[in-house]
Amino acid sequence: MKKLILNNMIAAGMVAVMCLFLAGCEKGPNFREFVYPAPVVEDFYPKQGYIGSDITIEGADFGDAVNAVKVYFGGVLADTVRTVEDSRIVVQAPENGMSGILTIEIFGKRDTTSQAFVYLPSARIVAVDAEMAAVGDEVTITGENFGNDPSLVQVFIGAEEVQIVSVSPTEVRFTVSDVPSGSIILMVDGQRLTGPFLLVGIEKLSGTLIGHAGSWGGNPATEITAAVDGDITTFIDGPGNPSYVGYDLGDGKAAVLKSVRYVPRASHPVRMVDAEIRASNDPSLSDYVVLHKITETPPVGVYTEVAIDTEEAYRYIYYFAPVGNGNIAEIEFYGNIVEQ
Repeated sequence: MKKLILNNMIAAGMVAVMCLFLAGCEKGPNFREFVYPAPVVEDFYPKQGYIGSDITIEGADFGDAVNAVKVYFGGVLADTVRTVEDSRIVVQAPENGMSGILTIEIFGKRDTTSQAFVYLPSARIVAVDAEMAAVGDEVTITGENFGNDPSLVQVFIGAEEVQIVSVSPTEVRFTVSDVPSGSIILMVDGQRLTGPFLLVGIEKLSGTLIGHAGSWGGNPATEITAAVDGDITTFIDGPGNPSYVGYDLGDGKAAVLKSVRYVPRASHPVRMVDAEIRASNDPSLSDYVVLHKITETPPVGVYTEVAIDTEEAYRYIYYFAPVGNGNIAEIEFYGNIVEQ
């Protein structure tokens, strides 16, 4: 019996030794190591440009991972790499970049351009000499670094291009065409500059101010005059709902409304949702038409402009808010006055 037990113990020990041996022979985890080649820069273009210009770099072994690519302009890292192909990188010249050699880094490996990229002084709009103009009027944009080549300059009112009269480094003059009112867009050698809003063939409307009486808490600073004082930091806060503010254009007069601009109360912009731009020839305002309804919360701190599509003339034009205590910072009406 003892011999049998001893044999069993010997057999168990041999099995354990064999298991240890087999375990030691098993292979470890199968890790793959990727080795990326260093990028090779051959050329880039253009050799000079402006802040925000797109620069194309040509070469090899760039891969296709945008997030792996870093491009330095004179030692300053670009914040926008637009596209990456194995032989081509398109990158935006950063605002704080410096003229100098371009350095391309991909997965820690670098190469540089043989030539330096040169930053050109950026164009800038300083002022426009008109807020409104008739068709055929000349308008002057003053600023900096516009150059002397008219072929590199374009002017748009909204989406419509207009004719340039003259170009100098500090001045661009253009003729107003029969186009809708809109923001002035100046293109200078690929640079897009946005200027102020230009009213074309229409005027800012005014008359006798009409609207609800009083304000929340009897505060004179938040009565209806706050909506037409030209200050976007003041606002209406009516005593209740509904509320309204606008103009009576006067006896025998009316206007064809073409455009409205407004700014919400900064702390409560959502209160303008569902408000309406209304017009009427009825002194009681019981008979009215809705020319525009605000369906989205407007941005704060800036004017929102909406075009009005009507050929009818109205004596009374106004902003009507069914809720929200009429919270609006500014309201402006534009159109053409007609005798009625």
